[in-house]
Amino acid sequence: MENPSKARKKIPKQLESLLLYNAAKTCCVCRVPRAPVEIHHIDENPANNIEDNLVVICKNCHEEAHTKRPLSKSLTAGRLIDFKIRWQDEVKNRSANAMLPSSNLDQAMWTYINHQRLPVLMKAFDVKFDAGLLYFLAKRKVVDRNGIPIFQLECKDRDNSLTTIYERFEWDDSQRLHDLYMDAVDKLIQKTHPIELGAIWTKTEIKTILKPGSICFCMRGFHFRGGERKNGEEDRFVYARAKNIEVQLLANTRHMYGNSALYTNFAGSRFAAILMIIKEVVNEEGVLVVRATPLAMGAGFIPSEYETPHKLRYGWAV
Repeated sequence: MENPSKARKKIPKQLESLLLYNAAKTCCVCRVPRAPVEIHHIDENPANNIEDNLVVICKNCHEEAHTKRPLSKSLTAGRLIDFKIRWQDEVKNRSANAMLPSSNLDQAMWTYINHQRLPVLMKAFDVKFDAGLLYFLAKRKVVDRNGIPIFQLECKDRDNSLTTIYERFEWDDSQRLHDLYMDAVDKLIQKTHPIELGAIWTKTEIKTILKPGSICFCMRGFHFRGGERKNGEEDRFVYARAKNIEVQLLANTRHMYGNSALYTNFAGSRFAAILMIIKEVVNEEGVLVVRATPLAMGAGFIPSEYETPHKLRYGWAV
């Protein structure tokens, strides 16, 4: 039993939301999917609400934790800590791996990559471009030593049609450049373990977990609304809303790869996977607005192949 001499203190909402998210709302001991969970004080002191003393377990395992058995069979503090660490690590890795195109269908692919923001974040998180490919492209003067593209060709005037940075290179170099950046996106995901927005799609959880600078992932239906075209580029307003929560982004077409991305995958109302970095979370007339900068957008992802450990709340509709 918990120590009756200690007055119970309410666990702060921000800490509770974080604990539940990190455990994918799943008991770290038995790991039974969809079993209702509770938060247990490892030292049995209900006033000790530090994160290291709290663990997410189901009701059955919670009762077991308060049952005294021979040491080898008891859910001791040491065993609970070990279960917690192992499960949280597994959740982080499984969640990040599920976000990769290689974990979805063969046609899943990053077809928008923010060539301006991605290298900055890579440096911040010590993520490296593929050394061999970077060396090869730098030698051909496709990129500088930091992986920043160096335009080689002038864009052709095509009657106000859209152009991308890939048209500034010979065809084979443009493919290699895209391969370099796709690999970098995957590495950034595996290094940073982005927050799965669908797992925290409530106003309370979003406000307590998301901060400016948080890297997040969202796979669902989005609306893509075109803007004014200028110099062969267009800023597209990207948004999705459910349960009075709206995600908003601005994606410039110069970072898109291929005509399918320009005119089909990221136009109108489409299902997409988006890796983003949060700019702000604000309330506007009863709607919680999450504004972010897109780092990568993918097409060809489908929900049935998305094996995240998290339970998603927003559905798949546009």
